[in-house]
Amino acid sequence: MTNAELQTLAQLLSGLGVMLTVTDAEGHLLVSGPPAQHRGDALPHTVSMNLADGRRLVLIPDAETELRNAEARQRFRVLAEHSSDLIVAVDADLAIRFASQAATTMLDIVPQELHGRTLAELLAPEDRAGFIARHFMHATRRGPPGADLFRALRRDGSALWIEARVVLLPPGNGLGDYLVTLRDAEQRKQAELALGAANAELSALASTDALTGLANRRMFDATLRKEWFRALRDGAPLALLMIDIDHFKPLNDRYDHQTGDSYLIAVAQLIAHNVRRAGDMAARYGGEEFAVVLPGTAANGALDTAEVIRRAVQAARFDAIVKDGAPLTVSIGVAATVPIAGAGAATLVHSADAALYQAKRNGRNRVEILS
Repeated sequence: MTNAELQTLAQLLSGLGVMLTVTDAEGHLLVSGPPAQHRGDALPHTVSMNLADGRRLVLIPDAETELRNAEARQRFRVLAEHSSDLIVAVDADLAIRFASQAATTMLDIVPQELHGRTLAELLAPEDRAGFIARHFMHATRRGPPGADLFRALRRDGSALWIEARVVLLPPGNGLGDYLVTLRDAEQRKQAELALGAANAELSALASTDALTGLANRRMFDATLRKEWFRALRDGAPLALLMIDIDHFKPLNDRYDHQTGDSYLIAVAQLIAHNVRRAGDMAARYGGEEFAVVLPGTAANGALDTAEVIRRAVQAARFDAIVKDGAPLTVSIGVAATVPIAGAGAATLVHSADAALYQAKRNGRNRVEILS
């Protein structure tokens, strides 16, 4: 850089309250900007460096500017120390240069113990990469990201959910490159988890039959429709079983509705126990009628599954419900097809229903499929 260019730089720096001087190797003044203003005996902190050609460059900040910066830093420290949030200033390498007193209450760590450690060390190991990627790798692009939840580590190693915000600090601020605000978010996270669990429970209740624990009619309709279109897309088979308890009304009238409900629960458990393949779904269709959706299953496989269920119900003993266990049987209608365009899932239901009625007409306790 020529002396003329350095003189221009000196003029620019003077507007920022910094005086620039350049001397040659013998100490003769080559470039000098406007003198920095001093207050009393205040001695500004100077920065100097030797250039490759032997010239020496010296930066002398204006004492007034340095004093204002010092006052600003002091105000920041006072505010930070009275904040319930943990405020941390870090360098570009995330080394901690300042930590507020909230470190003691939040993490059970004295602030002075954090100096020289890195911000990443305060976070749970599994959260560190995500935190750094979100808040630091792109910190200079399109402004800082919003608040995010991560887990910080207390002195005893336990985890605390925190809300983190990171802002990029201007150069020459005397604190560091980034200012990080960590807020205790444990109650917020626990509330979110409780809300998520409640929503999941409500979703399960909305799709589950309250008596038997199987999928309800609403869930059955949605699943059958979804599997129909999946099979149509893939050119795959789809089967449906419609299952009805034989002579259930007389049994219900002979005992009581509570006993009838116990039989419904027992049959539902037998069906669920014998429908275990991933993707298969057993549902209570209504009253004493059940349905089983069998994706990727052709007629022979559906008939085999239906026969397993029929035999399981016939062989079951219900002594725990009624003394000497009044026996039960079921009739099952089977339908299986490879869906074609223009048809719908209702055609599969109609076919399985028709097969079920055929099983009833042919003596019950049997499996039928329409030929």
